[in-house]
Amino acid sequence: MALRNMSFRLKMFVIMFIVILIPMILVSTILFKWSEQAITDQTSKVVISSIEFAVTNIDSALENVAGMSKMLLTENRLIAIAKRGEPLKPEEKNEKYNGIMDLLSFFITRIKVMNILEGIDSFYLYLVKQNTIMDSKSTYYEDVNVDHVDFVQQAKSGQWKDRWFVSAPVNYDSLNGIETRLETAKQISFTTALSDEDGHDIAVLAANVNESFISDYYKKIQRGIPGEFVVLDQSSTVVACPDSRLVGSRTADYSKMNDTIQNMKSKSGSFFITVQGEEKFAVYSVSDYTNWSYMVVIPASEILGKVNEMQKFMLIVISVTGILILGITLLLSRFFYKPLEKLVLAMQKIENRRLDFKIKDNRGDEYKRVYQGFNDMVDELNVLIRDLETEKILNQEAEIKLLQAQINPHFLYNTLDSIYSIAKIKKVDEISQMVAALSKFFRISLSSGKEVVALKEAVQLVINYLTILNIRYKGAITFELDIPEELYACQVPKLLLQPIVENAVYHGLERRKGGGQLTISAVTQSHALFLYVEDDGIGIEPAALDKLQSMLSGNGPWESSSFALRNLNRQIRLKYGMAYGVTLESVYGQGTRVTVKLPVITMERGDSDVPYDRGR
Repeated sequence: MALRNMSFRLKMFVIMFIVILIPMILVSTILFKWSEQAITDQTSKVVISSIEFAVTNIDSALENVAGMSKMLLTENRLIAIAKRGEPLKPEEKNEKYNGIMDLLSFFITRIKVMNILEGIDSFYLYLVKQNTIMDSKSTYYEDVNVDHVDFVQQAKSGQWKDRWFVSAPVNYDSLNGIETRLETAKQISFTTALSDEDGHDIAVLAANVNESFISDYYKKIQRGIPGEFVVLDQSSTVVACPDSRLVGSRTADYSKMNDTIQNMKSKSGSFFITVQGEEKFAVYSVSDYTNWSYMVVIPASEILGKVNEMQKFMLIVISVTGILILGITLLLSRFFYKPLEKLVLAMQKIENRRLDFKIKDNRGDEYKRVYQGFNDMVDELNVLIRDLETEKILNQEAEIKLLQAQINPHFLYNTLDSIYSIAKIKKVDEISQMVAALSKFFRISLSSGKEVVALKEAVQLVINYLTILNIRYKGAITFELDIPEELYACQVPKLLLQPIVENAVYHGLERRKGGGQLTISAVTQSHALFLYVEDDGIGIEPAALDKLQSMLSGNGPWESSSFALRNLNRQIRLKYGMAYGVTLESVYGQGTRVTVKLPVITMERGDSDVPYDRGR
């Protein structure tokens, strides 16, 4: 509304300023977003490549250690002692246990020598029947309380059997439930079990890797990539991170990141996330072997620092350009407004009844045609004023004739009402019904000279008309309406349906023995109202149908028998345009369908004073 009330000169200035400045701002914004996306995409590709390289090698190493662990459980001397049910005698313990300890140490050495995994720390073996735990790098513990042994409890639960997880180390303090500062130390363990013939676990083996192994390995290959390296398992437990105190625990921030990863469809990718009020850029890759999420979390400011500098530069450029555009648009608006100002002054002269005023200008551009058009308009205006004065006199004469013509309808209604009353007194029902329908028919068809009524009134006119006909044909014509209630308020020509129904009766149903069915329906489609009048009469012969369709399309001559349809079609096209009108379809021997297309125009309250009456 504010722009509408501005002067044209100011509008021109505002629009030109906006047209020039807005595209510049949009282009700058798009370039900024594109550069931001390009930088993040490039960073993401580099970091993902580094992470995936690390994941591939770490998974390979862990998988090989897991294979060696399962191979260890196939050793006969280990199986033999694990199956033994009775306790070992004191003299046997040193021999048997030392043999198993040597076997565990051998596999540790083998893993290191084969360069399978540098961070291998130890093997734990729990002999269920002997209730003994062996540590490959220290000693063995008898009569242990396994409730305090992390790897045994995890194996019993079945959740982490044959899987890698973060566990607490086994030592004297942990076995006896003594809390020490060493409890914060964690390791990454793989547990597998040896079962007897009944499926009961008789030995549980844990291969233990230093928790720093993963972080140390990534540091070697990161190639100067910024950010902190984090590994989380499926439950968001920290497997590796810069702060070793967090290993084996869950934090809200890391859980939020892991939830985001699990909700993403790709096995690798990147995303921005806000952590403790700071925006972070997280790049991740999910291991196919362990299902751990490997992440590099980088402060967004480190990545987007150059983009922010570019944004500041663009703002300066836009500001300077805006000032220049302001001056240029002021000059341009003044230049373009001058000729328009002359036209506005000329129009003010016309408003002040100076109908002899003409614009005199020797311009050679488009404004010359505008000025000439204005001068021609003034000449036509003078002609129109003279014509209106003449029309005013003619309208006064027409009003007098209309008042005289209105006497006849009142006389007709009074006469019909008298006949209706006599028929009711004499109990001649058919006459009273016919007169009542005829009276309603004339009331609507005359309707104070109005040519446009609501569809409701046009339908009522047809109902009254068919009521009269059915008395003549002794009810041989059945009639059906299929019009949604909301369409009854649509504006239509008053005598739209009656001539079509009349044609359907006299040229279709009357020629068919035993009467027939007449259906009127209506629908709206693509902002148009479609009215259908269908009968199951004799139909139209193909040759006659071609003539009628040609006549309705305006390409053929018209005959007196088709006067009603032609006149209706012409009336609709003159009033609403060539996109609307009447079309005709027929199958000889089966029936005819007439379609009327009109624009959807709803009657306002008071536009029609014709009462709608379904019967008397």
